[in-house]
Amino acid sequence: MKLIAAMGMNKKQRILFGAVAVLTGLFFYAFTYSDILITTSFGVNFWDVLFSGDIFRFYEVCHSDVDTAAYHIFNTPDYDFLIYIIFAVWNLPLWIARKAAHVNIWESALAIAWAKTIILVFTALTVRALADICKTLHVDERGRRDAVLLFLTSSILFMSVFVTSQYDIIYLFFMLKAFDYYLKGDMWRFTAWMSAAVPVKSLAVFLFPALLLYREKNVFRIGMHTAALFLPWFLLRLLFPMGDGNGGNLENILVIFGQKLVFRKLEIPVFLLAVIVLYIACYALKAPEDEKKAGINSARIAFLSYALFFTLCSTVPYWYILLLPFQCILTVLNADRKYMNTILETITSICYVGMYVWLIPWCFDVKLVQSTYVAKLFGLRENTTNNCLEILHTVLPSLYDVAESRAAGYLFMVFLAGNIVYAALNFMRCENIALRNTDTPKYLYAIRYAIGIGVCMFPIMAYIF
Repeated sequence: MKLIAAMGMNKKQRILFGAVAVLTGLFFYAFTYSDILITTSFGVNFWDVLFSGDIFRFYEVCHSDVDTAAYHIFNTPDYDFLIYIIFAVWNLPLWIARKAAHVNIWESALAIAWAKTIILVFTALTVRALADICKTLHVDERGRRDAVLLFLTSSILFMSVFVTSQYDIIYLFFMLKAFDYYLKGDMWRFTAWMSAAVPVKSLAVFLFPALLLYREKNVFRIGMHTAALFLPWFLLRLLFPMGDGNGGNLENILVIFGQKLVFRKLEIPVFLLAVIVLYIACYALKAPEDEKKAGINSARIAFLSYALFFTLCSTVPYWYILLLPFQCILTVLNADRKYMNTILETITSICYVGMYVWLIPWCFDVKLVQSTYVAKLFGLRENTTNNCLEILHTVLPSLYDVAESRAAGYLFMVFLAGNIVYAALNFMRCENIALRNTDTPKYLYAIRYAIGIGVCMFPIMAYIF
């Protein structure tokens, strides 16, 4: 409601906003990706393990029991313990329904919708945290609105939150709360929120070092903050040890060693080289006394911490949402180039999603809709195409043959070029910029929203075809 008030909507605009909200909700519940089902299963079964007295053997005795029209999954936990606590608390009603009323939660549309709603709740919390950061940075009301709209209409959000139902949005909320306290100068609350984010997924750790080194120069205090950051993670690992078959989310960090530079017959991980340079620079630089300049520099450092990760490491598409809010913050902080920044974010996010449609098409296949109302709406169909690439192969085989070996590379090239230009525009003093001091037109947000809906249509088209 505050967003509506801030946007100064009249009655017709509020009706339109309501219609868009309903349409958005329909697309949100149209997909069920395997990851959310597996983690939900562990969250529900968490209570059985707890009341059996085997909670400290959680990774040994707990298994998923997903059994839907699309997925049949029986495996062991792979992530750190905190995420299962979060999902256990949220899905306690499902455990009660299963125990008290013998409800088959995998055949209940209401139960699956409830399981996915945790992603929607944390998306709302993340948007609120993003607006709070903008307020801390003294961004005006119009700028805060633009930051929120930029976030909510990004193709990355639609792909990560809507289509693949990824819980990265959960620890992103913790990260943004941490960043807000960092901007306010409260370093211990910054560390506290980050120490909650890291045990959910280790990718959150990339935000911490550069920001800490930029603000803190005392080696002893740097060590204390670092120890505090990893203490909850270490204690959870100690109390709830993983077996040999449980990888743990620490494996996500190993992607930083993927891309290597060969120099004098020595292999050097490119990402590690880049972030070490960043960390040294942050420690060497002194934060300005001016609060606004310090805030802009902090947003730049946060952006760089993840921009380097996504350009120099082999990742998965839904992780990119970790970079998105810092891109939104930088966009509204540099208000004179906001329009150009919005165009660049639109292009780069489309290219990033498109690249992964080719690289990992199973993230956009028909299984995502086979257990939702989409399958009931269009009928339970067995002979469907697996994904939208098969449609292209059927309709335009010659184009598919040409694009198969080139599309992902070209899309990444445009994505990389766009981010380089974005960094240049927002890190350097630029006077002669096209569209400078031009407000972002409302129709551009409508176009971005339509593109996001188009991303959602990939699995649906494959199912209907």
